[in-house]
Amino acid sequence: MDDSSFHPGVPRHSAIRLSTLVLALWCAGVLAATVQGAIHPVNNFAIYRGSWDNLVAGRDLYAPSTHYRDLFKYSPSFALLFAPFAALPAAVGLLAWNVLNAGLLYVALGLLLGPEQAVAARAFVFLDTFGSMQNAQSNALVAALIVLTFTELARGRQLGAAAAMAAGAVVKIFPVSAGVFMLFHPRKARFVAVSAIAGIALLCAPLLVVSPSALMAQYHSWRAVESSDALDRTLSIMQHVHLLFRVDWPNWPQQLAGLAILLAPLAVRRERFHEQRFRKLFLASLLLFCVLFNHQAESPSFVIATTGVAIWFMTTEHTPVAWALLAFVFVVTTLSKSDLVPAVVRREFVDRYYVKTIPCLVVWMVLQADLWRARSDLRERHQLDVPSPQAVV
Repeated sequence: MDDSSFHPGVPRHSAIRLSTLVLALWCAGVLAATVQGAIHPVNNFAIYRGSWDNLVAGRDLYAPSTHYRDLFKYSPSFALLFAPFAALPAAVGLLAWNVLNAGLLYVALGLLLGPEQAVAARAFVFLDTFGSMQNAQSNALVAALIVLTFTELARGRQLGAAAAMAAGAVVKIFPVSAGVFMLFHPRKARFVAVSAIAGIALLCAPLLVVSPSALMAQYHSWRAVESSDALDRTLSIMQHVHLLFRVDWPNWPQQLAGLAILLAPLAVRRERFHEQRFRKLFLASLLLFCVLFNHQAESPSFVIATTGVAIWFMTTEHTPVAWALLAFVFVVTTLSKSDLVPAVVRREFVDRYYVKTIPCLVVWMVLQADLWRARSDLRERHQLDVPSPQAVV
């Protein structure tokens, strides 16, 4: 790792020590979440493991079960891809699943940011990553795959970017939005074609173990489950619109408005497409959008949003306002659901008013203002899009 990668004010040995400490923290988090899940089995992980058994047995993946407290809501391809984790003993499979989720996000941040920035970003998102692992959720994996789509495209690796995007989309549909990153790069038609091939291959992959008619039936059931959740609001912006105005509007017009706000800077600031700062800010905006306007967003989903906040902070000028917003997100979004907050406060304020969403919305609004600026620092024009691959650790 090159000394120049670190901030001039931070001695190299101190920076390496800090990086090692953060890595140890992430490893400890993986082990702690796994031990906790082994002692107190996690419902989500049991559902994931059962999905593979149901797929190969030809049972409806999305039928209610007396064994679990929820429904399986992922794609049939996810059930297939989970086979390696289902084949292992439960505790070992959970460890492997946690390593994949946390490890891929750890690496993705290193590929996107310089070493010192990556260490700070990893430290910031650690608690949300740990919370997601405690629930055996796939949110850290999804965040990582969106970031990897961005970094692979920046390196001209369209196949890798298409594979990351397709993999994210079969876990949770919204990572397909990462395809918009192709606007920053040449050979757009080729990327569309490669992405289509990767997507179709993954969608059809369950044919390795089921018949075409059985797979079509699974996709029909999946669509029915997703449609039944279409009116949920959970921790989304739509929930706050409902609370403020006491209306029961459908989600899709509000989501469409959010999408228009997300994409508007790409339409009016094309002259900034060459700037790495603009591109990273848009990546942060997309990550926040994927939670703020997700009608199924839950508390563990916010590792995706806080990854966006971390990227925003590492990309923007560190003014007192930026520091204050970072602290606002950490306290209200990250810590508000933890045991550090009294149960009565969580119940009567945090849960009742869905406050986790508010700091991320404020950051997203500030971020939009930055994206709409006519230009950024001209010194950035000739910088590389992402750090060199050796800067991962």
